[in-house]
Amino acid sequence: MRFVIIAIGVAAVAAGSLIEPASAAKSKMGCEIGKEVWNASVGKCEPGTPKYTKKAAAAKPGKKAPAKK
Repeated sequence: MRFVIIAIGVAAVAAGSLIEPASAAKSKMGCEIGKEVWNASVGKCEPGTPKYTKKAAAAKPGKKAPAKK
């Protein structure tokens, strides 16, 4: 009986992963990264691209950034 319950649970998890395998990457506020930006005055996500982007991880303290050519 326990084996049947465990098998049903595993089958449910497997079926759930097959139904929606790929979902869009979301930001902290729930906006799709690269497609939507958070508008604080309205309080929701709006279509558009972010104004500022994060710097590359190469610029760490104690290390110089690679020279641009």
